[in-house]
Amino acid sequence: MPRAAAAAVLLVAGLVAGYTLGAGNAARRVLDPVVMVRIGEAGLDFRARLDTGAVVSSINAHDLEVVGGSGRPALDDIGREIRFTLVNDAGEQRRLGARIEQVRGIRMADCREVRYHVYLTVFFRGHAYRVLTNLNDRSKAGDKLLLGRNWLYHGYAVGPVEEVEL
Repeated sequence: MPRAAAAAVLLVAGLVAGYTLGAGNAARRVLDPVVMVRIGEAGLDFRARLDTGAVVSSINAHDLEVVGGSGRPALDDIGREIRFTLVNDAGEQRRLGARIEQVRGIRMADCREVRYHVYLTVFFRGHAYRVLTNLNDRSKAGDKLLLGRNWLYHGYAVGPVEEVEL
C-alpha cells in the first residue's frame, strides 16, 4: 500500500509540474532576434541582439575606470564603483558610474577575458528590467548590446529567423 501511495503522489506531482512548465512556456512572448531598448541610467536607445548563447548580457563600454582599483580586473574590485562610457549604435555617448557586482572570466571561441559586471536598467515595451551586464569594448562588433538569457528569462523567447533562399 505505501508503494501505491508514493506512486500516486509522484504521478500527481509530475502532472502538476508538467502543466506548470507548459503554462510558463506558453506565456513567453516571442520576439524578433533584434529589438530596440533603452538603457535607463544613460537615457540611450540601443539596437539589441537577443543572444540565446550568452548567459549574461553585454554592452559597448569604453574608458573603464575603477575607483580605488589596481588598473587590472580583480575579485577585490567587487563592490567598488566603476566609471565608464556607454556608446550606442548612433555613436551617442554617456558617462556613467555603477557598483561592480561581479568580476568574471568570459569564454569566447578564440580567447578568454575578465570583465566587470554591473546592473543596468533595460526598458522594453513599457517594462523595466534590472539586468546584470558585462562591460565590453564592442566598437568593432555590429551589435552594441547583446541581451542574453538573463534578460530573456523575464518571459521572452527568440523567434526563428527565416533564411533567404539564394
